[in-house]
Amino acid sequence: MKHNTAIRFVSKDRNLFFHTLNERINVYFQERNLSRNATYALVVKTIVLLTAYILPFILILILQPTFGWALLGWSIMGFAMAGVGMSIMHDANHGAYSSKAEINKLISFSINLVGGSMFNWQLQHNVLHHTFTNIVHYDEDIADKPMLRLSPHTEVKKAHRLQWLFAVLIYGLVTLYWVTAKDFLQFNRYTRNGVSKGTPAQHRLILTKIIVLKVVYFFVFLGLPVLLGMAFWPVLAGFLVMHFIGGVVLTVIFQLAHTVEETTFPRPNAEGNIENDWAIHQMNTTVNFCRNNRLLSWYVGGLNFQVEHHLFPRISHVHYPRLASIVQRTAEEFNVPYLEHRSFGKALQSHFATLRQFGRLPDLDEAIG
Repeated sequence: MKHNTAIRFVSKDRNLFFHTLNERINVYFQERNLSRNATYALVVKTIVLLTAYILPFILILILQPTFGWALLGWSIMGFAMAGVGMSIMHDANHGAYSSKAEINKLISFSINLVGGSMFNWQLQHNVLHHTFTNIVHYDEDIADKPMLRLSPHTEVKKAHRLQWLFAVLIYGLVTLYWVTAKDFLQFNRYTRNGVSKGTPAQHRLILTKIIVLKVVYFFVFLGLPVLLGMAFWPVLAGFLVMHFIGGVVLTVIFQLAHTVEETTFPRPNAEGNIENDWAIHQMNTTVNFCRNNRLLSWYVGGLNFQVEHHLFPRISHVHYPRLASIVQRTAEEFNVPYLEHRSFGKALQSHFATLRQFGRLPDLDEAIG
């Protein structure tokens, strides 16, 4: 991905949508004397999800159960791993978990529990995805994956025609790719294309940390069980099951917010400008789903309220259900789209319909030409 051209959001008409919305959100917190950060409920959820991730592994090491019971433990860890990423790490890396930077940094390290790099995540997610949502070659969340086309502005290949059928299998490999190769490829790319602004010495230190943490991660999950007398192949099988479950959950939840039929995939003009207000761009490229499903909202860390999250990423997700009505009402007043799927099934159907469409459509640039 090239990032040599700086993209700017330039709106011809001054729009007061975000200014008005921001004022109303500020009033909401001021009138209730609320912090924008985590509540006691999020602290409890942090303990629950971390326990659900760590405890099964400890029990596997101590009890060394039969393969079936061990596989159940690894499966629970897979769901918990995704929950940790969505509900805990995500808020912390946005600086939304706590008003104290050191606490956010500490909680952010939970990404290392699932084998990822905080350095790369903050650049890919906080900088590229949140700034350039659904803009091809800038937002890496819609970058083509092996055998998957996630944007209407990239080359169509024969394998894409059936991508809607096998996408879930590819999704299941996402976190495994993340913990093995992705962090190193991203680090190399970000240091070369200028996304990372550090000095060579800083980059060497960061790379060293990434390598050390990867070694520790693989030693704990694959080496330690073997040292305690467990057979390697059942352990490896459980590890792969954990990552397959975590990969599917994480990828599907993130894709339902952006790669669906209702969202747009704008491109910059010849001057490198997106002819839209940044906040309205977010409203055009982001969709909510299942706002009234409290259990799902709890588990996915409010990522079903992606509209609110993209507008206010530094506000903890625990507040999004109450902020959603303010955002929706303000959007209606300014004739700005507020995209939403009422059910998980509808969101899932829209995502796979989009995959099917992208698998058949030609590159839009070629079609226009």
